[in-house]
Amino acid sequence: MWIEAIVMPREEDTPYRPSLLRDRRAVYEVGRHESLQFRERVLNYLQSRQLMSAVKWVSEPGSLPMVTLRCQERVLEQLRQAPQFEAGKSLSLELQS
Repeated sequence: MWIEAIVMPREEDTPYRPSLLRDRRAVYEVGRHESLQFRERVLNYLQSRQLMSAVKWVSEPGSLPMVTLRCQERVLEQLRQAPQFEAGKSLSLELQS
């Protein structure tokens, strides 16, 4: 059975510091770069544990370090156990009229 999982980096204990960048384009580019690097870390993790055969789809990088996967439950369990990731199942909304 395929599920949709959301993966984010585990929060660090360092306090939040607002960006000194005031240019929106620069802030966006920094976010895109962080997102691309995080996506690569997730894919490397999955490949190193030979889990890619249990992954159907991986989201493209966005402006936040977050990856959405269409995967099997065992992939989500492995990601939850990894100390560098926070992972969970996304909620499905089935609307009825």
